[in-house]
Amino acid sequence: MTQSSPPDQILVINDGSTDESQAIIERYPVTLLTHKQNQGLAAARNTAIKAAVGDILVFVDVDAFPARDFLEVLSAYYTDDPYLAGVGGQGIESNIRSRADRWRRAHASQGHGRRSRYVPFLYGLCMSFRVSALREIGGFDVTFRTNAEDMDIGYRLNAAGYRLLYAPEARVFHQRTDDMQSLKRTMAAWYRGAYLAKQKNHTHPWTLLAGTLRRLIWDPCKDIFVERDVTLVPLSLAISWVKFKTLLKTASRKNP
Repeated sequence: MTQSSPPDQILVINDGSTDESQAIIERYPVTLLTHKQNQGLAAARNTAIKAAVGDILVFVDVDAFPARDFLEVLSAYYTDDPYLAGVGGQGIESNIRSRADRWRRAHASQGHGRRSRYVPFLYGLCMSFRVSALREIGGFDVTFRTNAEDMDIGYRLNAAGYRLLYAPEARVFHQRTDDMQSLKRTMAAWYRGAYLAKQKNHTHPWTLLAGTLRRLIWDPCKDIFVERDVTLVPLSLAISWVKFKTLLKTASRKNP
């Protein structure tokens, strides 16, 4: 999609895909960087860091597209503040086809609410960073192959003395769609990754369990009184059970 503030460089990372993705991307005026084998999400982001020629690097996931003013909004926040290392936007769930999609929009959209504020991490769906700050802390941790690399690098940047700003008016439209099983798998992966990111960065992973117990009550109430969709209640209870089991299993491992 055309941006009101065009980027200086467009990087596309092919992380060892085996379909026709590369042939399609080669038709466009972008810089295509290819891994011969799949190395995971964090490694792909590190490849982009190495190849970046500008001061600010913006990440948008492959299953999302940005609003026309996305880059313009993000760039406006970068001033002379040397401690502002990153600015992130809000993911809008825009491909609602199933009950699982309605649940994800209500309870698992990727954003920190409706107001701008400093946050511990930015959502990988739509985040930007000063390249110098990413390089200073050594980039992303490649042990996070599928998710939670955004949490981990956020915690590490904050620990290094930087700040991260959430700007909800910077929007990307998430095109993912789920069924019941794929949603459960996704939430299990999210919570396992979140636990490991918190554990590695000494940020109290047990708080995830407390939050899960709290949402066991809050999510069904939101389904009934806010979403006005009682069909979401059984799914909220099922997802809470998935989260709870995932956290207990991850915490019980000596070397998760």
